[in-house]
Amino acid sequence: MSGDNASEERQLFGDRREERTLFVASELGVTRIAVAAAQVGEFSLIERCPATDVAADAETLLVGTDESVLVDTGDGLDSLEFGPAVAVGIDDDWLYAASPNGTVARFDRDLLTEGNTPAESTAWETISEVTGPRRFDGDLLAAEGGVYRVGTSLELLGLDDVHDVSRAGPLAATASGLYYHEDGEWVSAHDGTATAVVSDADSAHAVIDGALFERVDGDWQELDGPTDSQPTLLAYVGTLSVIDAAGSISVAADPETSTDGHGGWRSQALGLRGPTGAASPDQ
Repeated sequence: MSGDNASEERQLFGDRREERTLFVASELGVTRIAVAAAQVGEFSLIERCPATDVAADAETLLVGTDESVLVDTGDGLDSLEFGPAVAVGIDDDWLYAASPNGTVARFDRDLLTEGNTPAESTAWETISEVTGPRRFDGDLLAAEGGVYRVGTSLELLGLDDVHDVSRAGPLAATASGLYYHEDGEWVSAHDGTATAVVSDADSAHAVIDGALFERVDGDWQELDGPTDSQPTLLAYVGTLSVIDAAGSISVAADPETSTDGHGGWRSQALGLRGPTGAASPDQ
């Protein structure tokens, strides 16, 4: 598509539908993807680097790389001089990072202002060390050693061999199954090897034994996957989005809101080698 038709399509896509953004980290770098009405729109590589993870909210984009942690508060990506990071996270007050050797640290967001990003490594507050850090969701960290809450110290919340964690619940995806936290204890929700989980106040999805699951009325039910490739990353971007091992994105379409009135999956091959993280500032 080119010329006037392309411009008209971009205007239709951006102006007449509620457009949301998804960031995906991969071996290639950080890719920004537009999603609206459960359709995949324009996408572009905004930073070329071996990106290990990504976190985002309405104000900040945080990227972990094999050399440093990068942050964008509105004026391009700058280094925060953390060093190599395998996982990054964001909450209202702090930025979080974990290094390959397990060092966990946080960075006060009040130090960040648009156009003035401090690069001193001393701005990072080292908290402690964990075994095998994997993924943050806010101040919760999934690691080989369990689920941790990051504060002035590390609080071990339990479990082990945790691949992913979601604050809403909370929910934890582990090598032995999917768990939810209730009355101070982790309760099994589904057996199997759980590798990814995402949830909010209304929905919850997980990848268990390579298949996609959805929580329905408290029970976990398997869904038909969008592609033949195994789902790797999950995120909400107005709807469920799935990044598979082949680097394609699929979004779940609601018949009531999709432009063609049909539900199901809308998929787009992105060619993202080795996807490592996905985050939406609109989640």
